[in-house]
Amino acid sequence: MPKVLILSAPYGSGHDRVAAALAHAFMAEGATVDAADHFERFVSPTFVRVSLVVFWATLRWAPRLWGLAYAFSAKLPTRSAAMNGMDRLGARALRGYLAATQPDVVMHVHPTPAGAMSWLRDRGETDIPHGIVLTDFVAHPQWIYPSLDRYFVPADEIRHEVVAKGVPTDRVVVSGIPIAPAFAMPPDRAALRADLGLRGKVPVVLVTGGMRGSLGSIADVCEVLAGLSMPFAAVVVCGDHAKLKQALRTRFEADARFQILGRVGEMHRIMGAVDLVVTKAGAVTCAEALALELPLVFYRSLPGQERANEACLERAGAGIRAADRVALTAQLARLLREPASHAQFAASARRFRRPEAGRTVAKEMLALAGRR
Repeated sequence: MPKVLILSAPYGSGHDRVAAALAHAFMAEGATVDAADHFERFVSPTFVRVSLVVFWATLRWAPRLWGLAYAFSAKLPTRSAAMNGMDRLGARALRGYLAATQPDVVMHVHPTPAGAMSWLRDRGETDIPHGIVLTDFVAHPQWIYPSLDRYFVPADEIRHEVVAKGVPTDRVVVSGIPIAPAFAMPPDRAALRADLGLRGKVPVVLVTGGMRGSLGSIADVCEVLAGLSMPFAAVVVCGDHAKLKQALRTRFEADARFQILGRVGEMHRIMGAVDLVVTKAGAVTCAEALALELPLVFYRSLPGQERANEACLERAGAGIRAADRVALTAQLARLLREPASHAQFAASARRFRRPEAGRTVAKEMLALAGRR
């Protein structure tokens, strides 16, 4: 049985969700899988603790600073001295682990482990095939390393961006973003709505802002919805933000249109019951909605990769950005009033709909390993 090492990172839940989808796909192909957090396993615990505090604090309190850092890093070569060793963080510990476990394939869902593995490859210290899954709808230069064997990208547009950065075309595969296999199944909408206690035929809106719930202005979206006159039901997912969940339950306890939830274990059951999604543009949430051909309304996406995701999907007609509460009110009123308009979003979503992305990655990488 081929052995696969999947390396993730703790900076946002999307990386772990992609890693889990990949693990499922590789196991379905007969491989054994070790899915690990590269930072937890190979990097100093002090560095991880401090960097996580800075990461989340920046996203919550200074998102513009995050956007500036994202733009600045796009101008740096991956092996630039300005990276101050970040391009090989954890490489020495990873080298020892590879020697001890001898995987046949290494997969990355974050650029830091890709950099560490590429540094080892460049020094001739390993020849294990490795590939990277781009977990956003953009080809940021810090994800591009010359010794990667395969780049798995969400769409043709992103493939063109990667090739334009000098990567040979035969190393770039349009796979889609790996998501849970449950999203590949056509939903039984009536049954899923009944499970959620949704009655009648009113349009249902999903409001979400990521696993933490503290980003994406969920409360603002709920207030906008509450002010609309047309009928609807709203399922609001607050993730791990217990204070937000309690505040919204208190605010809307008398409004039967709202159902306020915390962490959701089976998001495909929620998405399968709704008609449209209002969210910040986290790529994995977008990929899940696209798999079900749901209209996406983007609100308060973070600067950096989320704005890039937003721009890509809006250009393709698979989603629409609401710049402020006035625009959000207008967009939601139109989509709730004119359900027939959802068809154009569904048609555009099919360009990005790749629920079998994980299997595509697994088959390609195992075939590559078999040719060693």
